[in-house]
Amino acid sequence: MTRRTSTLRSMLFGVRAALPVALLVVLSGCVERRLWVRTEPEGAHVRINGNDVGVSPVAWRFDHYGTVLVEAELDGHEPVQRKVRLDPPWWQRPGADFFADVVIPATFRDDHEVRFELEPARKPSAEDLDRQVRRLAARARKLRAEAETR
Repeated sequence: MTRRTSTLRSMLFGVRAALPVALLVVLSGCVERRLWVRTEPEGAHVRINGNDVGVSPVAWRFDHYGTVLVEAELDGHEPVQRKVRLDPPWWQRPGADFFADVVIPATFRDDHEVRFELEPARKPSAEDLDRQVRRLAARARKLRAEAETR
C-alpha cells in the first residue's frame, strides 16, 4: 500500500467518524419552554423572580423547570403574586429528554400558562393609612439609627 493510499484511507475514516457527530449537531432537536402570563384586564407589568419580563399578555422563555414567583401590577388595581410550579412533560424527564433535546430533528414546545384576575384597588380606610404611617415612621427611625452607628 502506498503512502498516498494510506493517507486517503485515514482521511476517509476520519470523515466517516465525524459524519454522525456532525449530523447530530445539524439535525439536533430543540425544546422551547415558555410561561405565558395573562391578566384580566390586560396591560399589567409582569415580573418573574423579581425580573421585569414585559406587559401582559407576555411569554417568558425559561431553561429550567421548578418554581417561580410571578407578580403582576396594573395602575388602579391590587397587585398580585403567585408561586407557579413549572413541571416538565414526559418527554423532558431524564432519559427521554436526550431524544427531544438532541436526537429528534424537530422543535418541541412546552407552554405553561398562569392567569390573574386583577381586582380594582380598594381605597384604604383612615385606620389603614394611620397604621401605614406609623409602620413607615418606625422603619425610618430604625434605618436612621443603623446609619448613625456605621
